[in-house]
This record gives sequence, C-alpha cells and structure tokens, in this order.
Amino acid sequence: MSNATEPKAETDAPADAAVAARPTAWQRLKRAGVRLVLLIGVPAAAVVAAGAIWISGGRYVETQNAYVKADIAHVASELDGRIRTVHVRDHERVKAGDLLLSLDAAPFEMALARSEAEIETARQEIAAREAALDEANSELREAEGRLAYLKRQIDRQRRLAKRGIVASTKLEEAREDLRQAQDRVAVMRQKVARAKVALGGRSGRDADLHPLVREKLVARDEARLNLERTRIRASVAGQVVSLRLQSGEHIESAKPLMAIVSASAPWIEANFKETELTHIREGMRATIALDIYPDTTWEAEVASISPATGAEFALLPPQNASGNWVKVVQRLPVKLRLTGDSPELPLRAGMTATVSVDTRRERSFADLVGPWGEVADRYARAWLGPLMASAPISPAEASQN
Repeated sequence: MSNATEPKAETDAPADAAVAARPTAWQRLKRAGVRLVLLIGVPAAAVVAAGAIWISGGRYVETQNAYVKADIAHVASELDGRIRTVHVRDHERVKAGDLLLSLDAAPFEMALARSEAEIETARQEIAAREAALDEANSELREAEGRLAYLKRQIDRQRRLAKRGIVASTKLEEAREDLRQAQDRVAVMRQKVARAKVALGGRSGRDADLHPLVREKLVARDEARLNLERTRIRASVAGQVVSLRLQSGEHIESAKPLMAIVSASAPWIEANFKETELTHIREGMRATIALDIYPDTTWEAEVASISPATGAEFALLPPQNASGNWVKVVQRLPVKLRLTGDSPELPLRAGMTATVSVDTRRERSFADLVGPWGEVADRYARAWLGPLMASAPISPAEASQN
C-alpha cells in the first residue's frame, strides 16, 4: 500500500512549484509600471531635457580662440651710429622719457659746430653784401651829382655858343661828358639793383631773415636735433623686451632695437566665427577665463567688432576668383574691454583665454511649431525659471533703455 501512495506524492510536487513561481498581481503591476516608465517616461524626460537645453542655449557664444593684447611700441634709432652705453636691461620697467641707450655723439657734435660756423660765415657774407650795397648807393649818388652838374654845364655852353663866345668844340666836349655821365649813372643803378638782389630785397633788416642765413640756421637746428637723437628715450611707460644690444655695437637707422610693452590697460581679442557673430553687438557683457588663472574670471564688454576678416589682412590674401573654390568659415576679431570689476592680476600679451559673450538672446518654441509653441514656452519658462534668469543689463543697453 505504501507503494501506491509514493507515485502520487511525486506528481503533486511539480504542480506546487509551478503555483509558487507564478507572479502575484502586485508583481505584475510593478512590471507594467517599469515598462511604462521605460517606454514613455524616459523618452519624455529626454525630450523635456533636450527642449530645456535648446531653449536655454544660444544665449552665450563662446570661443577659445582669444588672446590678451597690449600696446607694443617698437624702439628704433633715427640715426646710424655706434652704441656707447645701454642704460636698461631686458624686462626692465621704464617710464616715458627714461633714457634707454646713447650713441657716440662725437660726429654729431662736430656737425653742430660746423653748422654754427657756417651761420657766422653766412652772416658775414650778408654784412659784406650790405656794405657793397651802401658803396653802390654812394657811387650812384656821386654819378647822379656829376650828371646834374654836366647838364648845367652844357646849358651854359649852348648859351655861350649862340653868342659866339666859345668855340663849338667846347660844346661837343660838354655833350660827350654828359653822355658818359649818363652811362655811368645807368651802370651804378644796375650795380645797386644787383646788390639789392644779393640781399634778397631785405636791405637794412636783420641778417638772420636772409634766406642764406635761414638755410644755415635750419642746418644748425637739424644738427642739434641729431645730437639730441643720440640719446634714445622711452616713448611710453612699460616693460622692455627683446633687448639684444651691446655697447660698441653699430646700429642702423629705422632698424628695431627693442620693444616696450605698454603699461596701459590690456584688452582681449577674440576671433569668433562669422556664424557666431549674428547676435553679438557692441556693449554686450562677457566673461573671460585665462589658462594661467583657471579659477579666476574677468568681466568685460564688447568694445568693437572688426570691419574685415583676418584673411583680408593676410600676407597672401585668398584669391577666391581663381581655381577651385572651397567655402571656409571666416573669423572676425572682436575687441573686448576689461571692466573695472576685473581682478587685479597681471595680464601679459599673448596669453590664451576663453571668452563667453552674453547675447541676451532667448529662443522660443514658437519658432518651431508656431502658435502651439507659445504654450510650451510658458510652461518651459515656468519650469526653467532659475536657469533662464536674465543677466545684468550692460551699460550700453541701460543707456538705450
């Protein structure tokens, strides 16, 4: 009998296991909820996140193609000469007017002395011409006096000749003397005219006003200026760079000797793509981060936008009208001025920076789906209020408002 009951117990065991493995109603509901979340919730969340990113994006335009710029004054000599003394060192700070280097002044001192001697020679020449004019005037007056005397004499000879008191030969001699006196007066007048021309029509005036002396005075001033130019001074305040000069070295005029990085406020030059400049305007606020100071940001504003792309100023501008043409997005330099709220940290020309400009642009779903997008905009702005909070108004926009 025990053998009959044992097979029945063996057949009931698999049925109980199948009943135990069957999911309960709660488990089935839970699995349906998970499926619903995966099929609807996750895609919906992704769509909402994408919409949030899209509507909040486009306001800030960023580029890493930005550099610190500063005024750089290149120093060159206006004279050829030999360096006598170099008064500064590389990277030394200087003030405007500080002496940078001096040239051997001996040749220019001799040139100045020569020009001063030439001035005295010219003044003596003018004095001699004045004396010659006075002499010519005296001779003219003497000749005119003799001419007047001979005119009276010939009148007397004519009266006597009519009365037969003197011979006709006496009258002829008087006429000849009168003609010679007239010729001498004409010669003296020409001599006086030449003397006046030699004085430049400035008889009796200051000799320094004569063109001959004025020319020598200009030469003297030029020699004095060249002597002053042997002492090369800083044109701006700043820091000396690229100094590679030694005493005794010969230099040529107009050849760069060194450069001075100006101590004036630096600025940032960001090279944005032309497609990124659509909504950038002068006066917009910007934030700047430098690679050298990764934990510090600078406040700035757009000062100006270049009227031409960088390619227009290249050494070899592109020739788009010849050969095969390939469209390349161009970049335009944008100058950003640091505001007074910027941290006081040293900025050096050429440093790389990351620039982000706040264009205050707001996207709208209405641009995509028309009037229905206005409803979506209202809900999106209600949910994304902190994210889409308006930034401070720039000074340029405040003045317009």
